[in-house]
Amino acid sequence: MHFFFYGTLIAGSGNPVAAAAHALLRDLGTVTARGALYAVSDAEGWYPVLLSGAGPVHGRLYEAAPGFGESDLAALDAYEDFDPADPGGSLYVRSTIVVSDGDGAFHQAQAYSFNRPLPPGAQAIPDGDFRAWIAREGLKPYGTAS
Repeated sequence: MHFFFYGTLIAGSGNPVAAAAHALLRDLGTVTARGALYAVSDAEGWYPVLLSGAGPVHGRLYEAAPGFGESDLAALDAYEDFDPADPGGSLYVRSTIVVSDGDGAFHQAQAYSFNRPLPPGAQAIPDGDFRAWIAREGLKPYGTAS
């Protein structure tokens, strides 16, 4: 199983949920997906929202390592407020998308896409790079201590 992470689940983000997940994921490098990326403010920080679109969305591709199991997937789903038994009622949905690496190769990966109307105050990230946007704006990402 492969995952495309584009925000607070990227390794090194300071998010404890990400840190636990990455013990059983192998980082395959930077990739780009097609979509529209936004940032939404929350009391605990800013988080990214992936919607369908034609722009670039930059992130990283991860592969589940031996030992990654249903409980690990359930932890990621819970963090993203995705309930496989109730996708329509979930904040995000997990689905298969296509990403491309810098060499032009295409890969299928699981990605979490926003499943609600865009909240008021959401900020577009035209370059599709949430981590770079957070750094440029000097903002705190969701789920981190600083």
